[in-house]
Amino acid sequence: MIRQGLINTALAAASTALALGLLFAGGELLLRAKYGSVPPGPSASWSEFDAQRGWKMKPGQYSYFEVRAARRVDVAINELGLRQGALASEPAPGVERISIVGDSFIFGPPVDDAETIPAQLQALAGSGYEVVNISAPGYGTAQQYRLIEELRAKGIKLGSKVVLTFFTNDVLDNLALNYRTLAPNRRQPAFAVDAAGELKQVSFPVARPPRKDPRKPPGLLKRSLFLPYVHYQLEVVAMSYPGIVTALQSVGMAPSLPRTPGVVLGWHTPGWEEHWRVSARVLEYVVKQLRALPEAPEVYIAFMPSPFQVQETFRRAVASEAEDDPRYGDFLADPDRPQRVLRTLAGQLEVPFIDLTPAVRAAGAQAPMYYPREGHFNDAGCRVAAEALYERVILGR
Repeated sequence: MIRQGLINTALAAASTALALGLLFAGGELLLRAKYGSVPPGPSASWSEFDAQRGWKMKPGQYSYFEVRAARRVDVAINELGLRQGALASEPAPGVERISIVGDSFIFGPPVDDAETIPAQLQALAGSGYEVVNISAPGYGTAQQYRLIEELRAKGIKLGSKVVLTFFTNDVLDNLALNYRTLAPNRRQPAFAVDAAGELKQVSFPVARPPRKDPRKPPGLLKRSLFLPYVHYQLEVVAMSYPGIVTALQSVGMAPSLPRTPGVVLGWHTPGWEEHWRVSARVLEYVVKQLRALPEAPEVYIAFMPSPFQVQETFRRAVASEAEDDPRYGDFLADPDRPQRVLRTLAGQLEVPFIDLTPAVRAAGAQAPMYYPREGHFNDAGCRVAAEALYERVILGR
């Protein structure tokens, strides 16, 4: 009797394992048939070391399965290192060029070329405008300006309008601070504006060491498309129905954050004011330099909100940490501190300020604007941001 019970248990376990194995194999085959035989990504090969900027994007065509957004992405980087089509030194006669400058929120690692904010702004603006995407993932304001300097040295004109976008992590990027620990990030240059008003690089990046064994392929789970796809679908359900997060919290299963959010670390950690002052000085310097150009473009500053400022599910995840870490409570009491401080600076510089938070927050009440685990705008979020920029920059409303 006991022996038969053990046999039945073993058969049940084997059947379950076989069913899960078949589900996994079937899911992998279906996803690879749908998305093509592309590696998980983003690709580590699309950037290379740069002594001034830390890294720069390498020209080429890149296709990958964005594991945190559970979708295939196709990226084209031109000969200038921009996610942009071929770019002449100046726009064609009768065409107004507008440059959008930023980090990964403008570059758009989890979306296709046509879905990025600059690309969707181009579609809205029409053929009378040329919208240029000047960005790279992970860049702070000073790195972005170094890229602008390099482009201008190659004869590229910025156009009649330049939009400087600012994300909450930029206060950390300009100081080359690690997002998790606030320790120095050795792969990113740090900048400051000295007493004479000049932008100085105060630390120099080191190249990322090569993989110990580049011939060794990643394991099966690392190469899987199906597992991150299932994970993503579960996160979308939780993000669409915030009550699920509350229900999990009520039974002691609160979702944990993978790391302290940049908006909390950069803007609600004691001493954040000093961090902000560095970025404020850098922004002031960049605005001054752009206004001194022969073409003297009109300069805008646009704020890109963090998902923790916009989506209710993200806010509830932060709330679950508030009892153990006062920084989270400080954030919940004043979530819009970054854009308020940035708006004040823009006023002092007499620069038009565009806060994308209201538009994204309103749209986010109806549908997710960000990829849950990946953290960047999805295609809908990029569209809402592009529409807000179109209203202010193109239509002047």
